[in-house]
Amino acid sequence: MTMLDSPIEESIAEVAAQLEAEFAAFADFTERVGHVLSLGRRLPRLAPEDCCEDNRVKGCQSQVWVVAEHDADQDRMRLALDSDAMLMRGLLAMVLRLYGDRRPDEILAYSPEVVERLLVGRSLAPSRANGLYLVVKRIRAAAAAASDGRQMAQEA
Repeated sequence: MTMLDSPIEESIAEVAAQLEAEFAAFADFTERVGHVLSLGRRLPRLAPEDCCEDNRVKGCQSQVWVVAEHDADQDRMRLALDSDAMLMRGLLAMVLRLYGDRRPDEILAYSPEVVERLLVGRSLAPSRANGLYLVVKRIRAAAAAASDGRQMAQEA
């Protein structure tokens, strides 16, 4: 699984603002799509064994896989995302910038509607927008499970 070497110091809101600024710099739709495709080409591929049915996000137009693990020692969500479609890979790279290597409570505190506005507001087809929504939902569910597990351990 691909992980960042150190925790991210910028908040999710700050990263979202950076992404907004990146896309505002492009004059037209074609340039924005080119940027998303470029991000997709740089996203590390999952190991073949991680591209399995358990990690597949059902309901997506393309094949999409989410590996979300909680590092209890660091209290960080370790995410790895992949797709067989380059445009979706670019969108996943953006999701990874927002949510990767975050504490579960950070992920849960940040409104998924803001993520949708940021990413889906990029003129996505409804089926891709739905796929992206399902990816974010899966990440939030993993963060909620990690948060619940941590609370149960503290109460014991």
